[in-house]
Amino acid sequence: MSRPRILFRADASHAIGFGHLARIAALIEEAAARGCEPVALFGGDHAAVRAWTRDHGITADVRDWSTTQVVQASEDSRVAAIVVDGPPLAELLPKMPHRVRTVLLDDSGKVPLSLSAVVNHNVHAPGLAASYPQARLRLLGRHYLMLRRDIRRHTRGSCRPMPSARPRILVTFGGSDPVNATSRVLQLIPGDRSIELVVIAGPGFRHDAALLEAAKSATERGHIVDIRRAPEDPGALFVSADAAICSAGGTLGELAYLGCPALAYAISPDQVMPARVQVREGLIAGGRRWSETTDDMLRGDMLAFLLDDEGRREQRRRALSTADSDGARRIIDEAVLA
Repeated sequence: MSRPRILFRADASHAIGFGHLARIAALIEEAAARGCEPVALFGGDHAAVRAWTRDHGITADVRDWSTTQVVQASEDSRVAAIVVDGPPLAELLPKMPHRVRTVLLDDSGKVPLSLSAVVNHNVHAPGLAASYPQARLRLLGRHYLMLRRDIRRHTRGSCRPMPSARPRILVTFGGSDPVNATSRVLQLIPGDRSIELVVIAGPGFRHDAALLEAAKSATERGHIVDIRRAPEDPGALFVSADAAICSAGGTLGELAYLGCPALAYAISPDQVMPARVQVREGLIAGGRRWSETTDDMLRGDMLAFLLDDEGRREQRRRALSTADSDGARRIIDEAVLA
């Protein structure tokens, strides 16, 4: 008997980032572990996507996928389900054969489509249940957090910040950082406390000249700056950090699972509500919309975060309590193979 084939459809680029691929990758890994045949149908920035999938050990067919091509792929009798990440791609799901389970990964709600299942792994997602009126199954909240194997291989809570004269701070704004928040953080980070800055520039990052100039400025203020371009094992960098300054996307779930406190900003519209809720619940610091954050606000936020050792410890405790490593398995079992 042939293995059930699961189609996974997502895009990534400098403009939209690589978070969609990251969480799809978690499901691909789990589907393969459950004996399925995952088929990745990826698009966007072809060169960057091919590099990302190669680095993460994922075999993908990378091209500009049309709806017709995806429907044709789904007509193979071995296809049991299709998982699509993001509302822009969701419109193809009603066109799937009736025997194929349709699963949407979403962040924002307000999806009226008839679906087999919708998955929203954000902290605030349970409050969006009514905005998926025709989804037959709703998997909502951090119980369904999608973590890749390179994060899950680390024990939950394995990041254990310790008092240090020079704390190690991770700076990461996703796989592309379209607003170049990384350079702005380095340019403005206060010199009141000497720190080691580990800076991740993802595969879609395009602001190299600005980043190097900002790193020079941070070094002149007494900081150590270590720039990592698309590191093979970001989880190891997360675990070794005392705290992170980052975007308010999927990275926050990874940091919560590992136990790394975060100062986070919403750099895209779909990050605004998750950021606000996590600040309100004491899971992160910051939470501002990046485009509305002045330089003075950013300096003040970073200084307060870096000097508040006790506040970061409490934040770590609360965030860690929301995350475990079984979200991807639950999704495959409950939504894809059910």
